[in-house]
Amino acid sequence: MVGGSSEGSEARFAAYIEALGAVPGHADRQEPMHDYCLGPLMPIERKSVEPMAAVTAPWAFNPRA
Repeated sequence: MVGGSSEGSEARFAAYIEALGAVPGHADRQEPMHDYCLGPLMPIERKSVEPMAAVTAPWAFNPRA
């Protein structure tokens, strides 16, 4: 879908994550699941865990821990 609405895509992604979050049934897992699914879609060079964590949750990422 080239040239599509980013708001529509974001809304569909949020609805998808919300539906996935209902499976484990824990509200505290919703944000980590969102970040886990968003990471590979980010425009970053390396798609490994640490670079994705630094982008999706910079306040929680500590590379020296």
